[in-house]
Amino acid sequence: MSKKLLSEDTVIIWNAHPLSKYRDFFMQALGGEVLNTVGDFQKWLYLNHTGKTLKEVLEEHSRNYEAKSMEELMSERRFEIVSEPDKAFLTAFDEAMIALGYDCENRIGSMIIYGKTGTKSRPCPARIYIQLDGIVLRLFLNNVDKHRDFIESAPAHIKDAFHFKGGDCKSCNTACAPGKMYTIDGKLMRKCNHATFYFAKPSLEKLPDYMMLLSKFYPPKKTKQPF
Repeated sequence: MSKKLLSEDTVIIWNAHPLSKYRDFFMQALGGEVLNTVGDFQKWLYLNHTGKTLKEVLEEHSRNYEAKSMEELMSERRFEIVSEPDKAFLTAFDEAMIALGYDCENRIGSMIIYGKTGTKSRPCPARIYIQLDGIVLRLFLNNVDKHRDFIESAPAHIKDAFHFKGGDCKSCNTACAPGKMYTIDGKLMRKCNHATFYFAKPSLEKLPDYMMLLSKFYPPKKTKQPF
C-alpha cells in the first residue's frame, strides 16, 4: 500500500492506501462528529465513493448540509443501493420525526442519527442503519415498565422487540448489571444497560406503530398558551 500523503486529488481505490490514512484525512477535513455519522467507515468509503477523488467526496458532504428534503437526498447516486420501499419509509419517517421535534441535520451516510431539534446536546431517540440488505431502525428506549400496557397490546412487530432472553452480551449478568429490567406478559426481561431496541425491515405500513411507540417514550412538549 502507498505511503504517500493524501490530497484532495487522491482517487479512492480499494487498498491503494491504508484505511487509517483515509480516516485521518476525513477526520481533519470533516471532524470526528461528522465522521461518526457514517457508521462503518470502510463500507462507507469503498461502497459509496470508490473511483471518486477526495475533493468530490468533500463537496458531496458540503452539499449534504444544504436544506434538502429526505426525498431529495435519497435521489443522490450514493443511495442507489436503497430500495424504493425503503426510500419511501425513510422519507416518511423523516417527516414524522421532524413533526415530533427531531431531525438528522442532513448528516446522512450509512447511518442516520436523529437528535432533538434546536438543542446542543441533541438527545437521540432513533437511528437508522442503511445496509446492503435493507434498512434497520434502532430506538433508544428507557423506563419500559412505565409503558407496559401499551407494549403488551401492541402489534407483534413492536412487541417482539421487547421479548428478550439472557442479555445483549455474555457479561450481562456481571459487568452490565443491573442493566435494563422490565416485565412483559408476566415475564422478567433483562437487557444490558447500554442495549437498545432493533426493528428490522421497517415499512410504511408499520410507520404509525413506530411513531406511536416513540411518542410514548418521547412525548412532545405541550405548547404554552399565550393566555
